Order: sequence, then structure tokens, then C-alpha cells
Amino acid sequence: MAVELLRYLAGAFLLLFFQFFLVQEINFGTWIKPMPYIYLIFIFPFSFNRFAVLGTAFLMGAVLDAFSNTPGHHAAACTVLAFARIHTDTQLVDRDAVQLQGYHNIQPGFKGFTYFAVYTTLLTLLHHLVFFSFMYFKISAFFLIILVSLLSTLATFALMMLYRVIVKPR
Repeated sequence: MAVELLRYLAGAFLLLFFQFFLVQEINFGTWIKPMPYIYLIFIFPFSFNRFAVLGTAFLMGAVLDAFSNTPGHHAAACTVLAFARIHTDTQLVDRDAVQLQGYHNIQPGFKGFTYFAVYTTLLTLLHHLVFFSFMYFKISAFFLIILVSLLSTLATFALMMLYRVIVKPR
């Protein structure tokens, strides 16, 4: 258990490093703001305590908020994402089937890439909608929030898949 915890801490460090020093420094355009650090929330195994997942998601968001000058935006969006993932997993995912196939979380090999892509993309879109709602926080920016969230979700998904190819998590 301690080795697995250290592995996830190393993954969190790597994803936050990737977010701080690479993704935030690249200009993707005005409306594309990818956030691949949220991939850590997706790779937490089902066996982790849900309060630990929520706490870790909040702390990751709070660390990013501290360095990004976004007071609470990342922390709130990450907590909503972790809560939605926990709820989605308990309602829609058969954990026994996933674990019988040798997986500890949802992966492309479980039900195919399409299932994984829809699962990941919808939860990422929820995260981005919460984040950009706090960032723009006015009703006149409704369509801007939707546009930025959709474009950023696609970019985030692409960067999460790139991270997955490079690091190859279990």
C-alpha cells in the first residue's frame, strides 16, 4: 500500500510539473486552456478511500491555485470532478467486472477506447464547466464558457492520452 501511495504521489508531482512548466507556458490560443493534471483523479484505483480521493483532488487544485493566481477555481473544479467520478463509478461501473479483468480503474482495455473516451471526456467537460464558470462568472459569458470548456476539454483529453502513452500507468 505504501509503495502504491508513493507511486501516486510521484504521478501527482509529474502531472503538476507537466502542468506548471509545460502546458501553462505554451500558448494554445485564447480559448484553449488544457489541464491534463486532472488525469491523476482518473487513475486513482477503486480501492482508494473516497475521502482520500476527494482530499487529494482538493489539495492538487489548491496547489495549482496557489501558483496560478486563481483563488479556489482549480480546487473547486477538482473536488467536483472527484465527487462526480466517485458517484459515476458507484452508479454506472461494475467494479467487480473491472477488477476481474485485472484493472484497478477505468482504462481503454476494459470496454474499449470509445467507452473510456466518453467517460473521461464527459467528466473532464464537467471539470472545465465548473472551472470556467468561476473564472468568467457572469451570465453574459455563458456561450464563452461553453466554447472554452469544449475546446479545452478536447485539448485536455489529447494531452492526457499523450501522458498515458509516455508514462504508461497501470
